[in-house]
Amino acid sequence: MEFPSLGDHCQNDECKQIDFLPLQCKCGKVYCREHFNDHCLSGDCELAPPPRPVNFKSDDVIYKCSQKGCRKGNLHDMNCNKCGKHYCIEHRFHPTCPEIDDETMAQKIEEYEAPRRQFAEANKDLQAKITENIRKALQSSAKVKTASKIHLMRIKQKALGDKAIPADKRVHFAIKKPTDTQAKPVKIVQNVENIINLESLRLEPDLKDTIAVFISTKFTLGRAIDAICNLCNIKNDNNKMGTTKIRLFRQLDGYCISPIKMDVEIEELVKNEILLEGDRLIMEYIDTNVLNDLGQSQLFLNI
Repeated sequence: MEFPSLGDHCQNDECKQIDFLPLQCKCGKVYCREHFNDHCLSGDCELAPPPRPVNFKSDDVIYKCSQKGCRKGNLHDMNCNKCGKHYCIEHRFHPTCPEIDDETMAQKIEEYEAPRRQFAEANKDLQAKITENIRKALQSSAKVKTASKIHLMRIKQKALGDKAIPADKRVHFAIKKPTDTQAKPVKIVQNVENIINLESLRLEPDLKDTIAVFISTKFTLGRAIDAICNLCNIKNDNNKMGTTKIRLFRQLDGYCISPIKMDVEIEELVKNEILLEGDRLIMEYIDTNVLNDLGQSQLFLNI
């Protein structure tokens, strides 16, 4: 050995390795740095020096690890999501933290669900009024029912669409294309009393100025808009940042079909009578800022 007199063996029974810079306790025992700390913190040696406390009065706040026996500190807090205590990187996945109790979990779930429930309750009356209105307008007389059937038959005869869609999954509409790409004027309705009475309106069976299409009931609204734009050769930049977005409106009352939520399925809209097969629908461009500020209100096209 090149330096036979340098260093000493660690006196920890499981270590015994030679350390060239050993640490000696006042009790006379010699340890490597790792086991010297263990020796001092064990409490078995009365002569061992006590650990120095972390100085919390320095310019930078030091967050001390909450793990028992750990003396590490961090300049940034890393709090446990369960108990809220700070732990160092080594102990951040500590298994000793108690699981969250049922009462606290229920409280957190309630905090998450409350805004969604409030939105649903605020929107319930308005949606019910709109659905009732459209049903009355389409079913107010035998003449309207007959016109609706004729209208749907004409659409099916001329409809464009993906032939791979099974016949029992197809839903047909007559689409009116936008005249230009400019944002169209709209009105925002927050109160059910502001919904126009539609009982005197009549469905127009004429397909003039419209394109007959069919899409799948399994499409989401976003995918349906994309498909309709492709079939009708309508410019669609909904997937890009821009000043306008294209949306789908009912011709009968100008109601915008789910202006914010694009993942609702066409099947659900038909089931709830928001859309009816054979409807005349209008594709129009809307100012993006209007959509961003819409909140819980409903959107209607000024027609």
